[in-house]
Amino acid sequence: MASTRELIDLAERAGRYEPDALSELFDMYFERLRRYLYYKTGDLDRAEDLASETLTTGLEKIAKFKDRGGTIGAWLFGIARNVLARDREYRGRAEAVGLEEELAAPDDAGPEPVVVARLTNEELYRALARLPEEQREVVLLRFMEGFDSKETGRVMGKRPGAVRALQFRAVKALQEIFERRGVE
Repeated sequence: MASTRELIDLAERAGRYEPDALSELFDMYFERLRRYLYYKTGDLDRAEDLASETLTTGLEKIAKFKDRGGTIGAWLFGIARNVLARDREYRGRAEAVGLEEELAAPDDAGPEPVVVARLTNEELYRALARLPEEQREVVLLRFMEGFDSKETGRVMGKRPGAVRALQFRAVKALQEIFERRGVE
């Protein structure tokens, strides 16, 4: 992951529509957005479409973006939430679909490899689906995407303390779900 200074520089260069910066921004965030949206929708094709739409929207508005300390990732994930909300509104409902057993993710994606090694995607999806929407969102942003509580708060429109409280309740609920299923 890039440093705060590198992210600020990248956002500034992208704001000037420098092709290499736009390409770097796409390369840095497409897979992360796709994975996040996949866990939100359960549909890989839809997640790819929504991630593309998110980045297209972000790149169209990048000139107006003002970075406040490496916040471009949180800004893009906020756009992703809005794109997903519009998509769900357009479809008329949020649909639940089964997940593919295999999901491509980089080996260095934080705690995800450990979780994936112990659980199938289906078990993880079922457990996350049992959480309230805000708790599920915190788990996805904090643990799957590696945002800190401040960045997660920016995406969700909450204070970092509220994010930490949601995270605590979510982790506790997941622990109880897995204990009942006999998963350590």
